[in-house]
Amino acid sequence: MNAEKLLKQKGINPDELVLRIDREEALVGIMEAIEEYCPSVKIEKMSKKDLEGLIDSLGEDIINYHPEDYHPERSALLGYIDALKKCGMTNDEEEAIDFC
Repeated sequence: MNAEKLLKQKGINPDELVLRIDREEALVGIMEAIEEYCPSVKIEKMSKKDLEGLIDSLGEDIINYHPEDYHPERSALLGYIDALKKCGMTNDEEEAIDFC
């Protein structure tokens, strides 16, 4: 699913900045990490509240983690395990995103 389309579908402003990137750019990175580490997750099933929180949490994670191997995105995903499990995340995928 297209990041901009998903944001608009949930009523989230795709142009609102998360640090110096907008929400669409943030979601693209998160979706790439999901595709790489937990492809069972259907991000479009996530509630608007959880999706906004996940996207916005990426800002702090960008400050705290280096960009290789989707570390900021994976850190953001780790904060939303319960919501992601409702969207299809498996236990193996949960282990795959945990880099600590």
